[in-house]
Amino acid sequence: MFRFKLSLFLILTLFVNLLFSQTQTSENHKDLVHWMSLTEALNKQKEHPKKIFVDIYTDWCGWCKVMSKNTFSSPQIAGYINQYFYPVRFDAETTDTISYFGKEYVNKNIGNRRPTHELAYVLTANRPSYPTISYLDESGKLIQALPGYMDIQKIEPFLVYFNENAFHSAPFETFKQNFEQTFRKPLPQKHKTVQWLSFEDAQKLAKSSPKPILVDIYADFSLTSKVMEATTFTNDSLIDYINDNFYAVRLNPLQKDTIVFDGKTFTNKGGGYGFHDLSLYLSGNKIGIPATIYLDENLKLLSNVPGYRSAKELEPILQFFGKEIYKKQDWTSFIKTFKSQFYPEKQ
Repeated sequence: MFRFKLSLFLILTLFVNLLFSQTQTSENHKDLVHWMSLTEALNKQKEHPKKIFVDIYTDWCGWCKVMSKNTFSSPQIAGYINQYFYPVRFDAETTDTISYFGKEYVNKNIGNRRPTHELAYVLTANRPSYPTISYLDESGKLIQALPGYMDIQKIEPFLVYFNENAFHSAPFETFKQNFEQTFRKPLPQKHKTVQWLSFEDAQKLAKSSPKPILVDIYADFSLTSKVMEATTFTNDSLIDYINDNFYAVRLNPLQKDTIVFDGKTFTNKGGGYGFHDLSLYLSGNKIGIPATIYLDENLKLLSNVPGYRSAKELEPILQFFGKEIYKKQDWTSFIKTFKSQFYPEKQ
């Protein structure tokens, strides 16, 4: 799910450049990331929450130097990291005393051949190796530590996966495959598509032939929206299921159209982040991009489900609302016994 703290122009520029940067680095191979200390990043989080990107290195680590030269010298990669994260470069063998979540961490191994700092163990999930990239959430807690050298192509999907919160809803390998199919190895265009309707048409049909309404919240500046558009909503089984069980509508929160919904008129007044009033109304002012929103046949909100979903992750949600299972069973009970129709288990 995308976080809204940036100018739209900058987002679009970074995203377009990012996807065509597979082999590009700056001519002088200068590291372009605006590194800061962990203490600085944690203090900045208190005023303006963002995730922290931690490059854990040592002075003797050859691959750390290669990554600085070949990966962090890319204007696109460095620009993305600088804009969406607080970038921290952490020397795993520093002698500094560092405060982290109220505890003082020191280097008790000074004098040893590999004097690993206490905090290096924490930031690498007790598996110190170099280089390691660790992602910390908006409160500074470790999300995941990823050891090993990463070139531009390898680091790109990870940056998007953590920045847009896809890690909450999909395993990385699934996201990576869909990311690459979207931007590097596009699948052939299919003739079968989701039958997207206008809000006006969906409401008329729901009244004459009742079915729930699925609202896809998307935006061109969100990479995970693009991945869903290219790989989730092109899955043949999912397309058939949506077309059979829902009236489907797409809503771009930045659009300027006037929309009449449930007898009320909604516009985009251009305030705040410039989001359409209907997108705010349907999401309860907690808009996520991407998101899927589910309405019953009477236009009453059933659920707002923010975040990226692959076809496999979206299927149980579609069944839960499309077959009206929510009327007789709660989600927790349903998901325990859910069996996929799209991805049947091998016998």
